[in-house]
Amino acid sequence: MSIPVDIALFDYKRGDLWEGIPTIGPVLINSAQPVDELTRVRMHFTKRKSTFKLDSDSTEEPDAPITISNAVTWEATIPEVQEFIPCAGDWSWDMEFYSGSNTAPQTFYSGTITVIDDITK
Repeated sequence: MSIPVDIALFDYKRGDLWEGIPTIGPVLINSAQPVDELTRVRMHFTKRKSTFKLDSDSTEEPDAPITISNAVTWEATIPEVQEFIPCAGDWSWDMEFYSGSNTAPQTFYSGTITVIDDITK
């Protein structure tokens, strides 16, 4: 079992455009390219009972999309998000990767992001 790599994302000013993540991956498992192709990437930000969802599966009705740019090498992107996390505070997040016919993910990344309140609301 692998432990997710902890990544602290840059602080975000509530209400501003979030720049997204231009490149995620390639992902290596045990120093090798995964055998099965990447089928889905999911990232959730949570704070208490609030959740902001990003997902490559549009049928899951995410708050913002993730695009798988190379399923073989497990690379993805998160484009700019116009309406990002709606309230200030520290949000925890993790990123899950699904492959082949697996219904359980592998969580490779997690961390926090601080959302700073704006004064203009």
